[in-house]
Amino acid sequence: MDTLMIVLTEPHGMWESILGAFKGAMGSYILAVILLAVIVRILFAVVDVVNKRFSTKNMQINEKMKPELEAVQKKYGHDKVLLQKKQQEIYKKYQFNMVSSCLPMLIAMVLQLVVFLTLWTGLQNVSNYNIVKSYENTKTVYYNVLLLNEDEEIKNCVEGLIASGEEYTIDVNVDFENMNMNVIVNDVNGEEEINKNITIIATNPSVEGQEGVSNATIYNLIKEYVMEEVPVETPEEGEENNEEETPTTVPNDLTEYNKAIKTLAENVTADYYIDNLESFLWIKNIYKAESPLTSPIFEKSEITNYLQKFYSDEEKEIEKTNGYEGQIFDYVVAGLENRDLGVNGYFILVILAVGTSFLSIFINNKLTKKVSGTQPGGKMMYFIMPLILGIFTLMYTSLFAIYIIIGQIMMIALSPLTNLIVKKWIDASDKRKEKKKQEVIDVDYRRKDM
Repeated sequence: MDTLMIVLTEPHGMWESILGAFKGAMGSYILAVILLAVIVRILFAVVDVVNKRFSTKNMQINEKMKPELEAVQKKYGHDKVLLQKKQQEIYKKYQFNMVSSCLPMLIAMVLQLVVFLTLWTGLQNVSNYNIVKSYENTKTVYYNVLLLNEDEEIKNCVEGLIASGEEYTIDVNVDFENMNMNVIVNDVNGEEEINKNITIIATNPSVEGQEGVSNATIYNLIKEYVMEEVPVETPEEGEENNEEETPTTVPNDLTEYNKAIKTLAENVTADYYIDNLESFLWIKNIYKAESPLTSPIFEKSEITNYLQKFYSDEEKEIEKTNGYEGQIFDYVVAGLENRDLGVNGYFILVILAVGTSFLSIFINNKLTKKVSGTQPGGKMMYFIMPLILGIFTLMYTSLFAIYIIIGQIMMIALSPLTNLIVKKWIDASDKRKEKKKQEVIDVDYRRKDM
């Protein structure tokens, strides 16, 4: 069972697939998210035009009905049956239907909510996958450098330099695209002793059928060549156990070469992770929340929790019993803990999300009032929506925060256009009605002589 390994596969939901295609075409998830936000907002602009046309029409009808409704309320308020009858007569007079008037707005709200939640889930899945993929690649680098402990050619060369008291350097260059690792050993004079290319073995292949390595194998390699204190195996049930207290760990007889490779693995791993961080402007890791409270380095909890989705039932039992993943994590990030990567942001995206949301609502309400003559929504909307978007931006992936901000900017830019289209639509409709009224007045109903 300890030979089992998991295969990391990309999420394949609708939004994840679209983002993957955009990323393939544009080269980065940031550009993919920006393009998606622009496209989604343009599509919603069409929905907004239809929704605003109906909502503006209904607000205008409500304004016209308001004096008559207040009058019948005052006159027949004591008789609910008669009041309802009179109200229905007014609704019929102005061709107002409560259900049909709310339907376009309800459809638009549901559609936006569905897109908001599903896209948030999709972007979080993409981010979780890329965080874990980044960890797995880093773990692969760590594992392959540790394997130098078992490379006799390099080992004999370095141990010879150590025995002679000569200083030396070991340079490791990782080429993940070609799954190759170049190892160069130089002596104190900078003369090349060894220049060797080694094929990288992926610890967690992304395609089924590729060669991979189980967590048990990685853990045992760490136990043999890295741990200064190794755990003592607990006697199985039925075996003799001395009455004296048995130590839980014993010293590990590490050689100078083992210690050198341990340090090398930590440094190469840290360099690889930092060099391959996907950043954007001041954000060091785009897959994590942009916040001074967040580190750009992956955390043990998010790695172990997300990887469980890829475990089979047998693998879950192995991890439950041995906890390999968590133990390996501590050694993989050991080199990163000595690097000062700072924080992953300064709440700038939160401020931008809240600010653009407030501005979008303000501009939209002002323009709608100009078109319809009525003030839509209430003051609470100026605070509720920005607050919700601020919370999502604060807690979740920076990709979603960027999507929100670009979407709000697009809404601000498109609001004058959508309101202009609605105004033209209403004006054209009013002209047609006026023309029909004029045609009725101009009709000659006198009897003509035969």
